[in-house]
Amino acid sequence: MKITILTKPDHGSPFILAHSLKDQFEQSGNLAEISTNINVLNRLVSLRDNTLNFHFWLWEKVHNYFKDRRTLKWLKKADAVVICDCIPNGFWKRLYNVEKLKKITRKPVLIYEVFYLGNAPTQIEALQRNNDRLLERFDAHLFVSEVTETRETNPSNAFCIGLQAKSWNLMPFPKKELVALVDFPQAGYEEYRDIQIRQLKKAGIPYISLEKRYTVEEIRDLYRQASIFFVQFPEAFGLPILECLCTGTQIFTPHSSWPMSWRLDENPQVHGDGTLPSCFTVYENEEGLAQKLEEFKKNYHPSETPQKVFDCFVKHYPTFYDGNKKAINDVVDFILNFMGNKYAV
Repeated sequence: MKITILTKPDHGSPFILAHSLKDQFEQSGNLAEISTNINVLNRLVSLRDNTLNFHFWLWEKVHNYFKDRRTLKWLKKADAVVICDCIPNGFWKRLYNVEKLKKITRKPVLIYEVFYLGNAPTQIEALQRNNDRLLERFDAHLFVSEVTETRETNPSNAFCIGLQAKSWNLMPFPKKELVALVDFPQAGYEEYRDIQIRQLKKAGIPYISLEKRYTVEEIRDLYRQASIFFVQFPEAFGLPILECLCTGTQIFTPHSSWPMSWRLDENPQVHGDGTLPSCFTVYENEEGLAQKLEEFKKNYHPSETPQKVFDCFVKHYPTFYDGNKKAINDVVDFILNFMGNKYAV
């Protein structure tokens, strides 16, 4: 089977997921290829649904005509197309015309993201208010974690395939020193960051503050150096959390509800507190942070602590590290059955 994956060219979360998905498909004995010309879907959007003015809309279509024609011809040769982009982007009718892509290719179109839209009622409500597309837009949904705001029973076209983080070669190497990594500032959550920096200074723990754009190699080098990573705001998943845990970096969060997809509860509530394993530290307030930092500093070992963090991570989230082979095989079976049922002549 030949799978074509459409994603963005920049090295963000969708690009990383696309390459992990390619590896998983190929390890299951199928052929997978990646195209970064995802904007071909934007240029399939009609002028009525687009937010561009007529002249720019027309210029984009004419300027990219031959490139888009080659891309669409290539997509038609695939057995299925998987779109790797963030939610809600993949469901905005003004951004992508998935429906027209289906008509052109006559192939199933799937989406792969860190979470399943069906487990994110807040996202669904926002899409409904804007009269955007919902779950039915895609023929199947692939995702990393079965938990987001909630954990629902997934339908037959939803597959929790995990992620192959092991391919990144981010191992829990011994740390040179105890260093904290303070993630990028987030609007409306500045006070949390101020508290983190203030308490790190009081504890005498050196820290690195993320402030600029980094390449994937640069940011992962910082993850390798760090012993602590601070979450700055509620995360639907948080790819940096995963990358840091791969390097044995302890995750600090002011609320157990913030790392939504990492909660272990059988019945998590929307934005509710949850159960997190020991590779996470929940500190709740400034006084609690001061205490947790002191405890971590006192018990810290440059090689043993990172290994314990990594072992805890792999124990509780094995499919985030190794992927889910069974689920990938189920996706392949789904595509075969879908093609046989829908497009049988």
